[in-house]
Amino acid sequence: MSRRKSSKPTSPAPTEPKLVASQSWHGPLPPPAALEHFERIVPGAAQRLIDMAEAEQKHRHSIEAGTLFTQQEAVRLTARDNLVGMVLGFLAQASGIGAAVWSVIAGAHWAVSLGFISLPV
Repeated sequence: MSRRKSSKPTSPAPTEPKLVASQSWHGPLPPPAALEHFERIVPGAAQRLIDMAEAEQKHRHSIEAGTLFTQQEAVRLTARDNLVGMVLGFLAQASGIGAAVWSVIAGAHWAVSLGFISLPV
């Protein structure tokens, strides 16, 4: 004899409705009521949370101070590089003009003076 499977779907067992609640907050510390609740559940938890928030703030401040120092150093180095570039550019142009004046005094062809003046360009 073969058994036949019933094609009738079985309905799931009825379930009771569930209530889910959640709470969130912004910032490193929960509101005072939640801190008090944590302290009742785990003695010392509130102090540990406060210590953790203070340590996080110190860490964040040290990271921001390092970033600020890096930015200030980059500005300082850029200013130094700009000044060095201007000094070297001035020296190159001054030496070209000096060589052009020397070539005129020495009696060289006018194209030599023009070459010395346009050399740094």
